[in-house]
Amino acid sequence: MELGFFIVLAAAFMAAFVQRLAGFGYGLIVAPVAMTYFSPIEVAFLMAFWGTANSAPTAFFTRQSIPWHAFWPVAPWLMIGLIAGLGALFMAPAVAFKLLAVVICVQAFISVFWPHLATRGVGWTADGRVAGTLAGVLQATVNIPGPPLVVHYNTLRLPQEAFVGVFAIIFLSVSVVRVIFGGVAFVLGQELTFLTQAIPDQPVYTLGIGALITVAGVMCGQLIVGRVSTAFFKRLTAVMIGVSALVLLTDILGLLLEVGGS
Repeated sequence: MELGFFIVLAAAFMAAFVQRLAGFGYGLIVAPVAMTYFSPIEVAFLMAFWGTANSAPTAFFTRQSIPWHAFWPVAPWLMIGLIAGLGALFMAPAVAFKLLAVVICVQAFISVFWPHLATRGVGWTADGRVAGTLAGVLQATVNIPGPPLVVHYNTLRLPQEAFVGVFAIIFLSVSVVRVIFGGVAFVLGQELTFLTQAIPDQPVYTLGIGALITVAGVMCGQLIVGRVSTAFFKRLTAVMIGVSALVLLTDILGLLLEVGGS
């Protein structure tokens, strides 16, 4: 196993662990790290399956707390955004998605430590239709749908378990749709050249081990949920998000230097 892939798997485990406790962070931690080893379009393919492995157990554990009245109005807009984002994924350059991921990670980091600053200028995303559409686009392109949804659901003042539950069911529903698209891409990729770029090397092995590691992280988090400080793990998650953003930013700067040198 290459060191780069090992680091991605370590990030997946820790991200799944802290998301079960803090309610957010999986995509924000895993996606930036994964983009340093895989291309953004390969990450989108992998995260469809890994995201399902992360969200399904959490949705099961929080099933009694899921506020369905808060989920259904957003769901159709998520799907609209998802379709739009998948189209953009094949057209825009990879560095654009990497930069977008860094920006979103910075916003998420700020939202934990300085929440009054994070919401400046983004209050318009509190509308569920806008939040859902943006979240779908972000999920399809950089695998980080949370920020617009956080602004929206914060206005509803949900209890912690309800907050975790609604995000789990949102991520699960979107991930299942992405798994279907990913399966189609895998099958058609044998015939359509442009789809082959979405399939990483050794796809079954890569998908399988990433999913297992993710489930292990969720289960470890489940063992201590309710026994630890949610506030502490939110801050820990934010620090991990900051580290992931720095890792990806370093990768971007390296690419820009290579282009400049050539």
